[in-house]
Amino acid sequence: MTFLATQFDGSRDLVDISDWPNDWGRFNSTGYLAAAQMLAYRTLVTGATLAEWVGDNTGLNTTWLNAAAGLNESVNAKLWDPDFGAFKDNYGDYANGLYAQDGNSLAVLFDVVNASSEQAQDISSWLTQNWTPIGAESPELPGEISPFISSFEIQAHLVAGQAERALELIRSSWGFYLANENGTQSTMIEGYLTDGTFGYRHDAGYEENYSYTSHAYGWSTGPVTALTEHIVGLSVTGMAGSTWRLAPQFGGLTHVEGGFTTSLGKFSANWTVQSDGSYVIIYETPLGTTGEVLLSGLEHGNAVKVVVDGRVAKRSLVDVVQGSGGRQLFALRGEGGKHRVEVG
Repeated sequence: MTFLATQFDGSRDLVDISDWPNDWGRFNSTGYLAAAQMLAYRTLVTGATLAEWVGDNTGLNTTWLNAAAGLNESVNAKLWDPDFGAFKDNYGDYANGLYAQDGNSLAVLFDVVNASSEQAQDISSWLTQNWTPIGAESPELPGEISPFISSFEIQAHLVAGQAERALELIRSSWGFYLANENGTQSTMIEGYLTDGTFGYRHDAGYEENYSYTSHAYGWSTGPVTALTEHIVGLSVTGMAGSTWRLAPQFGGLTHVEGGFTTSLGKFSANWTVQSDGSYVIIYETPLGTTGEVLLSGLEHGNAVKVVVDGRVAKRSLVDVVQGSGGRQLFALRGEGGKHRVEVG
């Protein structure tokens, strides 16, 4: 955090990374890079949360949140292009005319723009313009597809409530590699070219050595997180899952199940959608934990009733909230243990 503070340019109210011009492999990684602003914002916000969790009493929580708010305002004022519907890649003397996949994906994923805003919808829509039949070409690394950065993109679509887009990109990009006879059929590749060959960065650092590209690249496995936290819909919001959220997105699927384990125990959920749009969710979380259950309305109208563990939920216990992508959601309190929720 001390290092991050030294990178702020007070005259521009932005992070300046010109002294550290290295990133994930993209070109033009210097100056007031949009992705760097989004990462700095996320670092400040999560740092503030950690300070609160560990009981810091020096005011770091407030200091970092105030810095994050200032950075957010500056990023939106200086880098957002309303005519283009996306963030510019850089600013000032470093402006390069690009609208990058990394910075725009991170803007939505890291809440630099509100998930329910038109900005988030514009970015989600713009990102699809970079799609090819086998994945998303990265404007900041032309001719190449990076499953690492596309991992952030699919999560951005899900945060924006565009589950169908996220699943389409997973099928085209990850599906392409996992079904490729020259791949591993199990792990994920570092990157590949838009012509389908495995020469990621062959002419920009890897010296035409195609064998240098990793085929076991953990950073390219974003669908694991995306499908768990947004399609199954189960994520932790408090330390070790002391609080959690269950907010499934169907995206045209009919049955999904998944889960994970923390030091508090096992978290799992599965859901099934019927032909009439009604659905059933069964979830289990450790006893003593609490959570928020966010349920979408039916495809053909509002939910008639919500039944929890065999009992119709009282209207007074179900709040109607606005979700991302204009979705209407029904929110209710969840308790630890195993539970069944029916919506129909």
